[in-house]
Amino acid sequence: MRHLIRIWIFISACAAFLLTGCVSSLTPVEVSDGFWTAVKSRDNQSIRKYIASESRNEDDLTGNLLRINSYALGRTVIDQGQAWVDTTVEISGNDPFKVPIKTVLLQENNQWKVDYAATVAPISNSSDVARLLGNLNELGIQFADKLNQSLGEIQKAMPEVQRELEKIEESLKQKLPELQQRMEEFMRQLEEALGNKSKTQPTPRTKEI
Repeated sequence: MRHLIRIWIFISACAAFLLTGCVSSLTPVEVSDGFWTAVKSRDNQSIRKYIASESRNEDDLTGNLLRINSYALGRTVIDQGQAWVDTTVEISGNDPFKVPIKTVLLQENNQWKVDYAATVAPISNSSDVARLLGNLNELGIQFADKLNQSLGEIQKAMPEVQRELEKIEESLKQKLPELQQRMEEFMRQLEEALGNKSKTQPTPRTKEI
């Protein structure tokens, strides 16, 4: 009987060892891949499998995040129980754009887990990216409204619009090249629209004396 108990304990220990070995064998890249797949599909339950314990109890892990279309993983750096995976996420919208960020990981019970708060901070609704997007969208709405006004009124409003764009451009420098390109495209469209508006203005008639 004792012999059977010893065999059962040995088998149980081996099974536990193998199970732990399988889980902990996930690399930082594999954990990052699973995490971003879950974020992309807005799957809170799956996200919890890949993140550190301090964030698992949050009710909604995706409600405060900008939506993403895709992601790409790059170089990995591992240093004393921490890891960083270069990540590029494409923010969804009418004009999707890419944002370079870091997926931050730490070891928890000999398993790699994503530091949720540090990783998603750049794409949260309170991030610089979200704020700049809001500013650009607001400027677009204002611009569309002013196109329905006379050329003179548009030209009067131009200094204010340019000042706002310059503020945004300053924030974008050395931070988000793709958003800066988007703003430059916005400026080009603004100039073209003003040019077209000028052409459509009626030419004043001269009185014959």
